[in-house]
Amino acid sequence: MDYIDIVIPVRNEEKNIWPLVSRVNLSLEKARIDYQIIFIDDHSTDRTVEVINSLRSVFPIQIFTKQGKQGKAYSILEGASYAKGQKIVMIDADLQYPPEAIPQMLTLSKSHGVVVANRAKKNESILRNFLSRGFSKIFGKFLHNLDCDVQSGLKILNIDILKHIDKKSITPWTLDLSILKTAQDLGYLIGGFNIKFDKRLSGRSKVNVLKTTWEIGLNSLLLKIKRKTLYTLEPTIKNTMIGAGLIHKQKRMTTHTTLPHYLSAFQTFTLNQKLLFFAAFLALVNGLLLNAFITALIFIALLTFIYFIDVIFNLFVILKSLHFPPEISIPQKEISNLENMGLPIYTILCPLYREANVLPNFLKSIDNLNYPKDKLDVILLLEEDDKETINKASAMEMPSYVRTLIVPDSQPKTKPKACNYGLNFARGEYLVIYDAEDRPEPDQLLKAYLAFQKLPKETVCLQAKLNYFNPHQNLLTRFFTAEYSLWFDIVLTGLQSIGTTIPLGGTSNHFKTQVLRDLEGWDPFNVTEDCDLGIRLFKFGLKTAVIDSITLEEANSNFKNWIRQRSRWIKGYMQTYLVHMRNPIGFIKNYGIHALIFQLVIGARISFMLINPFLWLTTIAYFTLYQFVGPQIESLFPSIVFYMAAFSLMIGNFVYIYNYMIGCTKRGHYSLIKYVYLIPLYWIMASIASYVAIYQLIVKPHYWEKTIHGLDKIKKDQLDIPRLILKPVLEPIRYLAKYV
Repeated sequence: MDYIDIVIPVRNEEKNIWPLVSRVNLSLEKARIDYQIIFIDDHSTDRTVEVINSLRSVFPIQIFTKQGKQGKAYSILEGASYAKGQKIVMIDADLQYPPEAIPQMLTLSKSHGVVVANRAKKNESILRNFLSRGFSKIFGKFLHNLDCDVQSGLKILNIDILKHIDKKSITPWTLDLSILKTAQDLGYLIGGFNIKFDKRLSGRSKVNVLKTTWEIGLNSLLLKIKRKTLYTLEPTIKNTMIGAGLIHKQKRMTTHTTLPHYLSAFQTFTLNQKLLFFAAFLALVNGLLLNAFITALIFIALLTFIYFIDVIFNLFVILKSLHFPPEISIPQKEISNLENMGLPIYTILCPLYREANVLPNFLKSIDNLNYPKDKLDVILLLEEDDKETINKASAMEMPSYVRTLIVPDSQPKTKPKACNYGLNFARGEYLVIYDAEDRPEPDQLLKAYLAFQKLPKETVCLQAKLNYFNPHQNLLTRFFTAEYSLWFDIVLTGLQSIGTTIPLGGTSNHFKTQVLRDLEGWDPFNVTEDCDLGIRLFKFGLKTAVIDSITLEEANSNFKNWIRQRSRWIKGYMQTYLVHMRNPIGFIKNYGIHALIFQLVIGARISFMLINPFLWLTTIAYFTLYQFVGPQIESLFPSIVFYMAAFSLMIGNFVYIYNYMIGCTKRGHYSLIKYVYLIPLYWIMASIASYVAIYQLIVKPHYWEKTIHGLDKIKKDQLDIPRLILKPVLEPIRYLAKYV
């Protein structure tokens, strides 16, 4: 049986109460609808309250005395707070609206957020009729595209609409439009049902037509120019984050996290950031117009200094990593002595999207883990619209420790959104993320568990080292492997040694599950969510450690596929930088030197990829076109700037290339060392990807560029050196052409 709450605001309506209640009861009983009438008395001076109380023993009625401001709008909001159901009827007590329409409107409301009783036939004064129609046309249809009788006193609506209304902006007669506008913003359908509008037979109207029309019209204009509201979706299941999300500009985004939007990359640039970028651009243009030489001199000096500091910082981090290796090593003897009976449940989240071809390999890798299978909780996160992978998983005979979860189709369609959904179902005390193509070391879970027991309680995340199982497939996979060997075996351990922020890798992150829930999971709008989470962990006073365990992934062997993947990573780094720099003064004040390190690790890495092509062209032009541009370039580099620039060019590039060699050596990829001399080609590719990233950051910031896996089975490239060298140079130009 359907149920409805009926909210009726009353003030001096004693003669209308009995006929209204009896008509409501008759029509709803006939339609087999259970109901409750909630009267809100706005301090009546006649017998209204007495009449209502006399009916309470016969009909399901509650009456409450108005507590807030005087006016119909406030009465309805107070009445809604006493409702028990999910839908309410708001109806005037003057008998001008027929309660007999409620059953049919309720049926229509099952597919609509709001159903409005349109006054098709009006029995009212010419002036009021004219103003009412004019208001609906101008302030309803023209301004807000609302094709209904906006100010109708009979509506059925989902009660959650009232929860999202900005109550501070409500005046006694402006609730109706606010309800409809809010419902529209929330993405609800608004339906209409034609009724006959009768004359008031008893009592006196509370409406001052001209004053009320002015009040409503002004509110309509204010709603039109008001900034689009961001609405929060509460979780649909208590004590979880399932169903939580945002609604903005009529777009519903179910993210399964209660992470506040201001801590996420939902908004790419804040107003202050836009103003700051605009002011910097204006200052640069103004400086160039007033004195181009001095402005260029200052700009180049500042840029050179940043490059110089970055070289020194990288050298410092590498030396710290090599001399004081801080990664957590677990002796094999400790692993052998472990009592399996005492091990906790370990959850493994594996988000898959269009990866049916690699699913069997993933299950094989998980089966190889040396962890009691009865203590494993493996969750395959499958997107609702990915029928191929769902069908593949359904057709396979899954081990008892593996279960599949279908992630409801919603925006944004990102890996962190899927992981947030899975986090709500995790049973383990500890949790790890693995990608579908991952091949973790068999002892990795045992090592992580033992490491958590040894480390201080504030260490809540362990990052395993990542590398590749197909390093020799082609030149691109060789570059990629050299890069990962440097990053995970040298750089991250160096950052750990100085106790600073550690940008996590996209996989093999081991967490204490409850702490991850307390942090409200991952940012669903950040396409490099691992980097953001690493920074967020640090900001909350929590620590990440690098564990000496390896997970092998598939190195991207296709240029276009690599560009898609790398541009997404860079875009995510840009998002992370913008999110954590929304309050730069507070960041510096609270974290001191670590705020500067954040600039070098995140900000500088992004900036260098964007700026490097211009510096390379300048350097090439200096040596090849010296007679035309040489003296001009030299004039921009006074002695101290020149020495820093020369140091960065010669010593810096040597250090960077040498670091790649150290990484390859430490990881045992000795055969890759000779290819490191060609690594500048890889830097060119990274710069191309950075421009794709900045384009997407502006045009489609939350779009997840899907990486295709399984390309390692393609035949290896022959060592045609000219083709291998030219391809990374020519392919980016062709690929970038579509963005120009």
